[in-house]
Amino acid sequence: MERNPYYVSVSARTIETAPSIAEQLTIFASEEELLELKKLLEQEDKDDQLTHARAVIPYKSAERDPATDRFSEHLEMLYAYIYKIGTPETKAHIESMNILPKLENQNHYLPGYQ
Repeated sequence: MERNPYYVSVSARTIETAPSIAEQLTIFASEEELLELKKLLEQEDKDDQLTHARAVIPYKSAERDPATDRFSEHLEMLYAYIYKIGTPETKAHIESMNILPKLENQNHYLPGYQ
């Protein structure tokens, strides 16, 4: 299974084959891993559109909105996947963001933390 370098921008939801000036996370991925990453980015885009639609309603609270919960859950899944296939620099950057609770748990290698 050949793995190639790719450059991912979560905010722009792009995967490039060459680095650009945009903030990007470097990964090494097989074709299967790349397809999975694309699915996760597409899901994040759909979730973002749902939360954006709610944002313009002044009386609707985000804290009780299931779309916000899905957005947060899927964003965490996306970063966890990027972490899994990322370079050491990418992993260090994600760790510094403190967005993956399993990285803060010293027992993250145990079953149930995957």
